[in-house]
Amino acid sequence: MRSTAVVLFLLFCNTVINAQNLDFGKVSKQELAEKKHPTDTSAVAAILFKKAKTSFFYTEKDGFQCETKYEIRLKIYKKEGFSWANYSIPYYIGWTNLGKDNVFFSDVTTYNLVNDKIEKSKLNSDGTFKEKINEYWMKKTITLPNVKEGSVIEFKYKLVSENLAKLPDFDFQETIPVNFAEYKTEIPVNYEYKTILNGYSKIDHESKDEVITKSVNAAFNQTNYLSYTLRNNKYTLKNIPALKEEPYIDNLENYRIKIKNELSAVVFSNTPAKKYAESWEDVTMNISENERFKSQIQSKGYFESNLKSIINDSMTKTEQANAILEHVKKRIKWNGIYGYFPKEGLKEAYNNRTGNVSDINLNLLVMLRSAGINAYPVLISTRKNGKIFFPSRDDFNYLIVQATIDGKQILMDATDEHATINILPFRCINGNGIMISISGKSEEVSLQPTMLSKSITFIQADLNQNGSLSGKVRNTKSDYYAYSFRDKYAGINKNLYLEKLESDYNNIDITDYKIENIEDFDKTIIETFSFSKSNEIESNNKKILFNPLLFFTKSVNPLKEDKRSMPIDFVFPTQEKYLITILIPEGYEVEYLPKSTNVSLENNDVVLNFNTSNDANKIVINSSFEINKAVFEPNFYQDLKNIFKLYIEKQTESIILKKK
Repeated sequence: MRSTAVVLFLLFCNTVINAQNLDFGKVSKQELAEKKHPTDTSAVAAILFKKAKTSFFYTEKDGFQCETKYEIRLKIYKKEGFSWANYSIPYYIGWTNLGKDNVFFSDVTTYNLVNDKIEKSKLNSDGTFKEKINEYWMKKTITLPNVKEGSVIEFKYKLVSENLAKLPDFDFQETIPVNFAEYKTEIPVNYEYKTILNGYSKIDHESKDEVITKSVNAAFNQTNYLSYTLRNNKYTLKNIPALKEEPYIDNLENYRIKIKNELSAVVFSNTPAKKYAESWEDVTMNISENERFKSQIQSKGYFESNLKSIINDSMTKTEQANAILEHVKKRIKWNGIYGYFPKEGLKEAYNNRTGNVSDINLNLLVMLRSAGINAYPVLISTRKNGKIFFPSRDDFNYLIVQATIDGKQILMDATDEHATINILPFRCINGNGIMISISGKSEEVSLQPTMLSKSITFIQADLNQNGSLSGKVRNTKSDYYAYSFRDKYAGINKNLYLEKLESDYNNIDITDYKIENIEDFDKTIIETFSFSKSNEIESNNKKILFNPLLFFTKSVNPLKEDKRSMPIDFVFPTQEKYLITILIPEGYEVEYLPKSTNVSLENNDVVLNFNTSNDANKIVINSSFEINKAVFEPNFYQDLKNIFKLYIEKQTESIILKKK
């Protein structure tokens, strides 16, 4: 029966696609009358079709250029989908030796069904906006007119670029369902591209070559003929589910179904082939030999006197590295700009006390080297920028430093005041980076933390017959737990923080609050406070019920979906531990105590220890939940979900006291 249902479902999906007219401008009453998406009834909107074609055109002045033409038809089901009627396209304007990219919209129309007739509303000039995002990017936005629940929207746009090194990505998948997507490329075979498929889906692909001959004006009113072979590729995919956010995802873009094309070589007859990024060696050599990079890492003569004042020969190399890191962090403020090429220049950034990522971390690099510490730049792509799975020059957007001390590798980033040795900002924890050695050779560097960051909470609680609770708490946070705390709360008003803390802990009253080591970034944070609460415990004349972890109880499993196709990313390995002692009120004894539970996943990747005990007047709970690696593949999802479920069940299973 199940296989029959699957077949019928697939036949239904294909019938929906085939019933649609995929020609631009041919919107049907059936599409307008549709009240909900046939395979995703929760969808607020859907893309009925999305087509694009990337082609090269030749001009006598500039040679080959690239343009990508798009056609999109979009259906609005609910008011929450109206945001799709504001469609924005970002485009790059920061090329050094090329003209700016540009975007042109056309044939923008909203269709509505009014009294069983199709009504069209065209976009006027007031509905197009251009906005500068930063010095490198612009975006053009259209706001479609007369959009209602049930509307169908159509538009075309064209993206024109002189940059042939990387073609525009084509996204088959969106955060709403896509019924049909088609991407074509028409590229001269002289331009060899590395085609990369991103995401978990097989895309239908067709390819054929044809010879093109064009007339080209030459000097003295002569006509020459340009002949080349054009390679035509077509990629299609149907019934694409919405890309949905889930807990513990590094970056949703890493799993979007898309096509990427990056130039690997240009080959013309009678001229040597020009190769681009075919390997990581090509990438790092290309960057390390660039004068904007090479000349900067040889900088000297502006920091030496300061260096002598912050380090000395009595310090270990690790102490020297830490002192230099702290000096650069305090000396140069990050201006928020990313990049692996310096923007201001190292000397200028140091003297003016501001710079981009590369200005700051290359200053760190040259100072470490001046102190006799082996240090190298590491190219990375931030979490927001996405992972890089294949050699690419353009996908990196950040640079950190790796140093080798006593045979051990350490990673550093001086852009963040709370970062320390081997504690990088969260934006940097993204798969692997590529280290550039002195010779320009590459080496892969894991950015994934391996040490266990710990949050350990000690609680001493007095339970009263009337259900009130009082006691003391001591919590310690190490490594990334400490970094995260400082990143969120350093500098916040103490009273505001305590209000939030009381609210987070089920509205307890907090007194005698104290925090230690908030400014000592390489030390464990220690929080202590006293607490009281009048109605924390459920009680009557005969029994008292309460959760083992008291107001630290978590009651919701963060892993809710039935299945998952994306990795589960916890960012860093963690240990969450509670050591709780609860004094039983006089005249009561334990009627029920949750049983101790000790379970683990394969290789102890996740370990749950939940132990309970009691004697005459107290209950002791020792709870520890360890996640010993940061990233799990999707095939571990069910095991992870089950162990989280068990952890929640143990926290929410009541301890019951009864009167003697």
